[in-house]
Amino acid sequence: MARNGYLIFDSDTHVGPNMDVLSPYLTDGEKAALEDLAKYKRGNRYMIGERKYDRRLGDAGPIPADPNAYMSGLFRGSQKGKEPARDGDSNPAARVADMDFEGVDVNLLLPSGWFGVWTMPEVDPAIEQSIYRAYHRYMKDYCGAFPDRLTGLIMVSGRDTESSLEEMKRAAKEPWAMGVFCYAPYGMPLDHPSLEPYWQVAADNDLAIVIHTFTVMPPYAPGGLDSWDNLFLQRSAAHPWCGMRNMASIIGGGVLDRYPDIRLGVLEAGHGWLPAWARRLDEHMHSVAGAIPELKDNATGYVTSGRYFQSIEMSEGEQITKATIDILGDHVLMYASDYPHAESWFPESVDTVMKWDLPHDVKRKLFWDNAVNYYRRYSPSDRLVAAATATA
Repeated sequence: MARNGYLIFDSDTHVGPNMDVLSPYLTDGEKAALEDLAKYKRGNRYMIGERKYDRRLGDAGPIPADPNAYMSGLFRGSQKGKEPARDGDSNPAARVADMDFEGVDVNLLLPSGWFGVWTMPEVDPAIEQSIYRAYHRYMKDYCGAFPDRLTGLIMVSGRDTESSLEEMKRAAKEPWAMGVFCYAPYGMPLDHPSLEPYWQVAADNDLAIVIHTFTVMPPYAPGGLDSWDNLFLQRSAAHPWCGMRNMASIIGGGVLDRYPDIRLGVLEAGHGWLPAWARRLDEHMHSVAGAIPELKDNATGYVTSGRYFQSIEMSEGEQITKATIDILGDHVLMYASDYPHAESWFPESVDTVMKWDLPHDVKRKLFWDNAVNYYRRYSPSDRLVAAATATA
């Protein structure tokens, strides 16, 4: 396709899928095991450990609301003029039609946040594993329908490393998989030694380490647990702090030293905080050096090394994006829309960034090169390359 001569790789998008879509990918035994969780089923999803954010700032008590409304009915979203395809999770052609409408060539897909419910203590880790295996089977079919346009991530568990490793090694052989995303239960840091085998297998298979932040569903980020039951505070705080904490944990734990060719990235956490956070980590790597292992570089060095990447957020805009690029370089940030979530600016995300006053080479890196360097297993088809050449 190519838009104004640019190929566009959306580095952070989502796909459900709900249980109606996943069910065909579960064995009869796996379906039977889910019967123990029947009390948590709500329609075609399971809702386990969901928090309520039902207080308006300035009020003492909860807001009267429809108990079945998402986030007490307070969340309006940000989409601009067109609803995403209703059958996009079950029909990849419908999703690709939306991509064509907005002008996007490639999507990187993650499961929607409700997948985190399987990390809750009420769920047997064996059930969690069955859901991840089913998701991987689904992704093989879903992405396989448009292999040059749809890609995804391998899901692994913080609760059952042995089973996850077996599945990770199997799925790593499939072309749709670009990286690994660990669902660690609340309270488990990503630098925990029990997760080390994941980083080794990622390095062995050229998979990126992906950090995607959480807010309204488990496993909760601290901002989501300490927001006084208020949705405004929760959504504002949870995403960036989750990203800041987790990237500092991976970098400070020495993962990038132990695997010198691995790539690390943070998605859906904003990007304007990154330069200041890196400088703050630099200082504390010196002032509290005893709290971390001996490292080969400081945080800013790792962030600017060509092995760290971060998705942008539309709302932070041109000025903050330019400032981040000025400080850290033009090889770090990646275009992202968060499609099809209500937070996305669909279908105006591409046009929004296209209008930003950025040099051509910088915009090319933002739209395409940086994501391809991060999700390095992706190889564009001759068709995509020809399209970009034809419209350049």
